[in-house]
Formats: sequence, C-alpha cells, structure tokens
Amino acid sequence: MNYLFFDIECADGNCAICEFGYILTDDKFNVLRKRNILIDPECPFNLIGREGQDDLELTYPYSEYYKYYPFDDSYEFIKNLMTQKDLMIFGHAVNNDIGFLFKDCNRYNLPLFDYTAYDIQKMLPMFDKRNKKYTSLENAFIDLVPDEIRSELKDHRACDDAMKTMLVFKSMVVDLEFTPKDLIESCPKSVFNALTYWEQAKIRKKERKNNLQNAVKRKVGQVMWGDLYREHEPLLENPNSIGKFITVSGEMKEHHEELKNLIQIIKDKGYVAYDRINGSDYLVAFDENNKKQMTAGLKYPYAGQILTYQEFLDINK
Repeated sequence: MNYLFFDIECADGNCAICEFGYILTDDKFNVLRKRNILIDPECPFNLIGREGQDDLELTYPYSEYYKYYPFDDSYEFIKNLMTQKDLMIFGHAVNNDIGFLFKDCNRYNLPLFDYTAYDIQKMLPMFDKRNKKYTSLENAFIDLVPDEIRSELKDHRACDDAMKTMLVFKSMVVDLEFTPKDLIESCPKSVFNALTYWEQAKIRKKERKNNLQNAVKRKVGQVMWGDLYREHEPLLENPNSIGKFITVSGEMKEHHEELKNLIQIIKDKGYVAYDRINGSDYLVAFDENNKKQMTAGLKYPYAGQILTYQEFLDINK
C-alpha cells in the first residue's frame, strides 16, 4: 500500500488549475516521488485584491505558468495517478481539490473519474498533543515539524503543501500510535468519495441558488403583504370589526401572482390582514407541503384554520 498526498493551486483561487503537486510514499512514509506539475490556466490570474479574501502569492511568477501545457495535457496522468490500485489518497481540505479537478474536467469536456480521498483537515480537531488542539494545517505544521525541514518548503507551492500534509499526518499517526486506517476510522467525516461529493455539492449549490432567489421573492412579497397589513391596522384596533383575520406563510409570499389574487380576495370579502399566526382565523399556506410544514412548525396550539391557497380560493368562490 502506497500513500499519495496532493495539493492544487488555481489561477483565481477557485478554478483554472495552475499547479498539481504530489508526494508518493510507501506505508512507512518513505518518499518515493515528489513532483510539481505546472499548468497553463489559459486565463488571467486573480489572486490579489479579491474582495473578502486574503491575497495569495504563488511561488512562481505568473509568466512561468504560461510556458506549460493546459490541464487537458496532464489529465490522463493525473487520472491514472489517482485511480491506481493499492493507494490511499490524502489532502488538506480535499473537498476544495475535488472541486478544482472536476471544474477543469468540465471546462475541457473531459470525463470525471472516481477516487476516495481522506481529509487531514477533518482529523486535526481530534488530535491532541500536549493538551493542544490544532485547527489549521499551518499551526500543526509549525508545531510538529522540525525547523530544518520546514525551512526547505515554500508556501503555495503545490508539492511542498502536499509535503506539509504528509509530515503532519505522519506526526499524528506516530504520536497516536495509530495506523492510517485507525485514524480514518476515528474520523469518519474525513472520507470523501469524489463523485458522490461532487453530485452532492451540485445539489447544495442549486439549493443555495434557489434559497437566494426565494429570499428575494419573499422580500418583495413581504412588502406587498406589509402594505396591506398597514392599511388594515385601524381595523385591528376597531372592536366593531367583524372581518376574519388572515395571515400567510413565508412561502406564500414568494408567489407574487397568487399573493396578489389573495390580497384582492381579502379586500373584496372584507377580511383583515394580520402579521402574526397567533390570533389569526386563517393561516394561508401555498400548497399541501407548505401546509404540512406550517402545521409541524407550530409551537403552540392554533385556534384558527390552516388552509392551502387553493382551499382558501374554494371557500371564497
């Protein structure tokens, strides 16, 4: 069994690989091979002055990378390296590296390939040396690796960052008197199946996009409902008001055409718009799923009636 430790640098910190570095060792952590592959990212570098992100300085000048071939030239080598038998793959924040690899595969219309990698970052919090827990690879590297070895390695040189990962992992295994498999079993969240993670990441990205879009829609709907509620505030304070109090779910506010229709019905039927669930006569949800969610989320008994938008329409025909 051999161990592969790898790291990737990108031209903009998120995609367009410019370095793929790796360390190959035997099961005693003897280094068999160390290599840094420089890659033409075929795009401008964007690592300085990024809003909300630290500047990142690579080892080589940008002009050096453009002297090499693009990612598709190294693809077969990298794929064969990472899918060989009797190999355990390790990295730091490997979820990021999975993304870097697969984004460039998609960019060059190359097939994705499956592998399993183990994330040192997920193992660090459980490692306790002299009652000191490590939250970052750099802190662990400084504390666990001798000065003379540290001084030979350069930051953000992919093969050197891979070496850092190997040295820290080796220190953890030796100190804990674990085998690598023991350490992995102790940290199940460190295991990343590349294709499975990638598919889940795409789903999460789509959900985040939908949630952002829904939040924008809900904000607009909240303004629409707020205008009606403020218009009806005098009715809430009038003891002679006989209109039923109506409130709506957050999801209902995301569907503007239906909300407009609901508001018109409220006005036509003499209902009163209300901004709280407690005290309302009707809580209008968008559909059956939303109705179930609202019902399950109630903290206190609700004296009113929860209706879907369609059910509300039906009782007001």
